[in-house]
Amino acid sequence: MALSINFAPVSLEGGCEILIGRQNYDKDRLAELRSDFRGTHLFRRDGVDSMVDIPITPEGSPLGNVQETIDLRRSQQYWPMLLQESLIQLLGRRPILSHNPLKLLGARIPLIEHANLPDWLQRVSVTEIHTRHISIDGRRIYGLACDVRAKSFITATCDILIDAGMPIVGKYVSVELPAIDHRMMPKRKLVGRVRDIEGGELILDDHELGFERVAAKLAFLEPRTETFEACVRKVLGREAEPVLEKSHRASQDLASGPGKLRHIMEITQYIRDKKPAAAPGSHFVVHPLLDSSGKLFPVQELIEKPSLLFDPSGSRKDDWAERGLKTHGPYDEKVFSPKSLKIAVVCQSQLEGRVDEFIAKFLDGMPKVMQQGKNFARYGDGFIKRFRFNKPTVHYFLADGTSDESYAKASREALDRARDEGFEWDLAIVQIEEEFKSLADGSNPYYTTKSIFLRRNVPVQSVRLETMSFPDSDLVFSMNHLSLATYAKLGGTPWLLAASQTVAHELVIGLGSSTSSESRLGPQTRHVGITTVFSSDGSYLLSDRTAAVSYEQYPEELQKTLKRTIATVRADDNWRSTDKVRLVFHSFKPFKDSEVEAIDALTGDLGLGDVTAAYLHIAPDHPFVVFDHSQKGMPARGGRKGVLGPARQLHIRLSDYESLVVFAGASELKQATDGMPRPALIKLHPKSTFKDMTYLSRQAFAFSAHSWRMLSPEPFPITIRYSDLIAQRLAGLASVKDWDPDAVTFGAIGHKPWFL
Repeated sequence: MALSINFAPVSLEGGCEILIGRQNYDKDRLAELRSDFRGTHLFRRDGVDSMVDIPITPEGSPLGNVQETIDLRRSQQYWPMLLQESLIQLLGRRPILSHNPLKLLGARIPLIEHANLPDWLQRVSVTEIHTRHISIDGRRIYGLACDVRAKSFITATCDILIDAGMPIVGKYVSVELPAIDHRMMPKRKLVGRVRDIEGGELILDDHELGFERVAAKLAFLEPRTETFEACVRKVLGREAEPVLEKSHRASQDLASGPGKLRHIMEITQYIRDKKPAAAPGSHFVVHPLLDSSGKLFPVQELIEKPSLLFDPSGSRKDDWAERGLKTHGPYDEKVFSPKSLKIAVVCQSQLEGRVDEFIAKFLDGMPKVMQQGKNFARYGDGFIKRFRFNKPTVHYFLADGTSDESYAKASREALDRARDEGFEWDLAIVQIEEEFKSLADGSNPYYTTKSIFLRRNVPVQSVRLETMSFPDSDLVFSMNHLSLATYAKLGGTPWLLAASQTVAHELVIGLGSSTSSESRLGPQTRHVGITTVFSSDGSYLLSDRTAAVSYEQYPEELQKTLKRTIATVRADDNWRSTDKVRLVFHSFKPFKDSEVEAIDALTGDLGLGDVTAAYLHIAPDHPFVVFDHSQKGMPARGGRKGVLGPARQLHIRLSDYESLVVFAGASELKQATDGMPRPALIKLHPKSTFKDMTYLSRQAFAFSAHSWRMLSPEPFPITIRYSDLIAQRLAGLASVKDWDPDAVTFGAIGHKPWFL
């Protein structure tokens, strides 16, 4: 592989000894100094009790009552703020959106053009420049991480839009806030949705406190893609579609590997040529992007694919889940019960025929649909044969419309039939529609039917009408995923993930989150899901208890879960108090010091004499992009996908505390327009007592292959993905009338992965 990272190291040249000022730290005084001396001095809190100021103009002098001379070469902690300020001054002729990270509008050709398009409708490139550091052989290296994306702007106020005939009722609007730094574009605050227009005022609903009304001349339409493009269509009429299509292609080029790399190279070269100033008499040198042929490139590896086990003896293994299931059958084939399923199908009455055709394909397979270019049927076996079932009993219960009430009625008819005839449903398959996602959770048939069946311990597998309508050549892929998730929801074990052979007993606990709200600006409730996986008898086992609580309660619930799981596993696996125990936490957010200290105290209270812990934040949002110059792309709909994209399994260790791991790479993209695959950034909390980032990164990758939700790899470990799903599902169910969260907390259904 020929790799590069969008990270350009920087060094310092010139006279690097400078005079700085130091004074006692005061929060208000620091803010005041930054406001009064912007552009001439930089300020930074330095330690607990002091703050420093650095003059950045030739005529400037220190302001602090204590002055000292420092060598900037040895005081690299000041580099990020010096570099950031230098870039603002260097690039400030372009409109700047923010300073940390630095975001500025591109100076190149606009991404949408037409002679009749007003200048208040703009789609342009936005360059992002982050100041970051990595560590190579213990040496900290500072640099710039650059990226680019497309962004739409509607710069006219709503009074101008109204005069131009733009449709703004039902759309959200913002107001501008005073700029803290005059060099930045004013920030906008979303304040509400336009319900009506009275004279020169907009009447808002779903609004922020104090914004029941706002003057049209002070409001700006939110430039969401659909809103922006609606304005373009209103202005250009029949000429809009070719203009928008060309704009889409230009935006997609920025997201593609070649387009992104080209832009990053141009901006770093421009900055390099300008030699950004550091302090009077010195300047930064911007070096080329890190390249795998250079000495500074971090340690890299392709993580070995994990082994999946398809029988308790461990003799049936495969690293490809689909092939393993077809060849060996599920892990628990010999013990799974019942073999003859009773299935309730809930669907709209006018779609019964189409749903019936789909169910037949799902159960019996699609042997005539051959894989393109290969002589095998991707879903030729079907659910019954693949998972070793007998022919099931299937009954249909029809909803007379698309409302949640009609779905609820059909679902209750199914439960009534089971009660009257003295049996229980093993599974409910529910036909839904993509449009249901736009409904409030409390009136969404998806959550309504799920709540009714889950309260009676019946797992639910929903299928979108749009999925059922796929051509057979595409439908086989969805069928593969659907069959796997359905078997898992029934309580089956499709496979187990082989655990690394270690002396330590190991528990891995994942935290994910989801936010629910009845409206965009209304009160929001954040839920946190908790997933526990532990190693036993050579494989990783998913705990049969899951939890989801409000964000405020999650530290307490995490400790309860940890305590309960340790007690259970300790008893089952006969742990001794002297045994080595390793706890690994995967979280959607960085751990606080107080959270780490609380968990460490708990493990001490539980009598674990030899315990280490790793606290990982698995971050999808970060500035790093990895390019594989040997990746020429793969044939896909619309061209070639994944050009220059990194491969799945790639691991790059940035430091002792940070690694990049590609969970889903170029081959996992679906189409050419999907852009660049990005790695996840794994960040280890400094107070962790287990610090082997290579081991932790490999383990996290293995868990991305252990999802029973889909046969293709997940873009995140199941510890995070399952936790996200738990939180999301319970947040939606909480909005349904008469829902009882104890159904999954204490009911039998809670011991199965009902949330997949």
